[in-house]
Amino acid sequence: MNKILNKISLGLIIITLPIVILLTCVEIATFNRSFYWNEYEKHQVMENTGIEKVELMDITEEMLDYLKGKREDLIIHGEVRGNQQLIFDERDQLHMVDVQKLFLQGFSLRNTCAIIVLLAALYLLLIKKDKKTFARGVFLSGVIALGTILLMGLIITTDFSRYFDMFHYIFFSNDLWRLDPGQSILINLVPLEFFINIAGRIAIYFFLAMGSCIALSGFYLRKINKRTKFH
Repeated sequence: MNKILNKISLGLIIITLPIVILLTCVEIATFNRSFYWNEYEKHQVMENTGIEKVELMDITEEMLDYLKGKREDLIIHGEVRGNQQLIFDERDQLHMVDVQKLFLQGFSLRNTCAIIVLLAALYLLLIKKDKKTFARGVFLSGVIALGTILLMGLIITTDFSRYFDMFHYIFFSNDLWRLDPGQSILINLVPLEFFINIAGRIAIYFFLAMGSCIALSGFYLRKINKRTKFH
C-alpha cells in the first residue's frame, strides 16, 4: 500500500507541478504592466488607436482587472482621436467575456494543482520522510515538461499564426475572436506580434523555473546517490 501511495504521489507531482509553474508564468507575463507599455511603443498602438499613452495604460489597467474578475464588464469610455466614445465595441466585449472565463478557469486549475502538489509533497516529505522520491518527481516533471514545451515551441515557431488560430479553435466555441482591425480597438491593442512576444516571455520564464527545478533536484539526487554508493 505504501509503495502504491508513493507512486501516486510521484505521478501527481510529475503531472501537476509543470501546470502550476506554466500557468503562474502566464499570469506573471500577462499582468506585467511595463510589458504593455513597451509593446504599445513597439507596435505604434497609440497611432493605430488614436488614444494617448497615459489613457491607454489606464484602459489596460481596467482590462487586466477585468481578466482577474475585479470588474463586471468592459464598458469603458475614453478619448479616441479627440472624441469621447466607448473603447470596446460589442464584439470586443463579448470576446473578452470568453477570455475572462478562460483566465479564471486557468487560475482555478493552477490553484487546484498547487494544492495537489502541496499534499503530495507533505505526504512524501513529512509522513514518509522520502526526500528521494519527491526529488525524483520534481526532476522528472522538469525534464518531461521542458522536453514537451521545447518540441511544441519548435513546431509553433514554424507558423505562429496558424497555431494561434488552432488555439482559438480549441478553447473558444465561437468566432468572436476574429476581430476587424478597422473596427476593433482591442485587436489594435494586442496585435499578433504582441502574442508572439508574450509567448516568448512565458517560455523563458517557464524554462528558467523548470530548469531550476531540474538543477536543484538533480543536485540532491546526485548527492544521495554518491552517499549510497560510498555506504
